[in-house]
Amino acid sequence: MIKVYICEDDAKQLQNLEQLVSKVIIDQQLDMSFGLTSPDPHAILTQVESEQPEKAIFLLDIALNSDINGIQLASQIRDLGGRSKIVFITTHTELSLTVFQYQVEALDFILKDFPDRLYKRLNEVLKVAQDRFKAEENDQNSYIQIKIGETIRSLDVQHILFFESSMSPHKIVIHLDDGELEYYGLLKDVPDLNRNFYRCHKSYVVNLTRIRSLDKHYHQLTMADGESVLCSAQASRHLTRQVSN
Repeated sequence: MIKVYICEDDAKQLQNLEQLVSKVIIDQQLDMSFGLTSPDPHAILTQVESEQPEKAIFLLDIALNSDINGIQLASQIRDLGGRSKIVFITTHTELSLTVFQYQVEALDFILKDFPDRLYKRLNEVLKVAQDRFKAEENDQNSYIQIKIGETIRSLDVQHILFFESSMSPHKIVIHLDDGELEYYGLLKDVPDLNRNFYRCHKSYVVNLTRIRSLDKHYHQLTMADGESVLCSAQASRHLTRQVSN
């Protein structure tokens, strides 16, 4: 679910935004709920650090009655990491260029000068935010992340052939089109990384999209690069319906 955070230092406008956002969520049946609405940017930061939402959208006023403004708040939100969309709602059009200077990648810039249009604009931007998150999820499904030492590596699933138990305890070897990588992990957890990963043997997890052929007699798979992988009898029966020789 997408968390919605609002930072607006005018109590009346904050209440109005809460009501409008609630109405949009209900009217459009969006997969969203409030994280926190507050006039205090530091309260927003504290909440985000505590919750670490996977997906969030921030509706921020720029001129805040605080030691930091909305643009600086957005910059600190970006520094916390995570996937977030930022929308500025303000009367200060002259500060729009500052948004770009801080490189906070704002999704939209809505002016308070037209309160009668605010529902329509919020309706549009919240729908766009949800659609963007869905599109990003689809893109991310083609990548997995693994930790090698102190480095996080993103690997394109279409370049992964199979995973193999390493000779080193608690390690896994990933066979790629252009080489191999070894990392700490459990083979039983690998199929959870992507729907195309299938455990065909106690020592192997294969990428179903990279299987070239199946030898049902010898219970053996041939991968796209010609390498052979052992396959259990049970997995062989399962894969017969999916692999054409």
